Amino acid sequence: MLSADPGPEVANVGAGQGTMSELLEGKGFRVTSVDPSADAQALLEARCRGPVVEASAESLPFPDATFDAGVLGEVLEHLDDDVRGLREVGRVLRSGAVVAVSVPRNPAWFGPSDEWAGHRRRYTRAALLDLCAAAGLVVERLQPWGFPVSSVYHRYIYEPRLARAGAVPPRRSLQPLVAALELALQVDRAFVGVERGALGYLLLARVPWS
Repeated sequence: MLSADPGPEVANVGAGQGTMSELLEGKGFRVTSVDPSADAQALLEARCRGPVVEASAESLPFPDATFDAGVLGEVLEHLDDDVRGLREVGRVLRSGAVVAVSVPRNPAWFGPSDEWAGHRRRYTRAALLDLCAAAGLVVERLQPWGFPVSSVYHRYIYEPRLARAGAVPPRRSLQPLVAALELALQVDRAFVGVERGALGYLLLARVPWS
């Protein structure tokens, strides 16, 4: 998103715990954090400086052309109607505004973690491009990410553990391994753009200039 040099007003839709909102505010953006979860509201209000709004992506309570950029980080896969959600985000963006999206890749990998997280789908490249076209957005960049460490960890460690033990925090004795994993994940930065085996997609699109 930063590479597109957007204006200062950003809507973080599906803001969750507010990590992205906090990062963007740290870079000087004025961020409105949107999430449908009542539990997320208190956390977002405590963590973020900007407005916090309880709403779903499919029905945003903002006038047309309110923001310079929209962020949907791991959100579209949760929506019953992802076309409507992305179209609604486009509606509240100004002419030429940018949309930054991340989604999980490869429907064949749909598994326990997707079900636990409430995912409706995973995406193919073609499906994601079709979604943006249906929402009236022009795709500028679409890159796979999450290879090799993320995909190997997710498929062969995290998924089996989730299926076996549920979503429980790692034991204290495993904390050094968690720290090592966080360090190893940095390897994936060198492989952004490698399609085969990638865990997800990163997408940058733009509202057409009027």
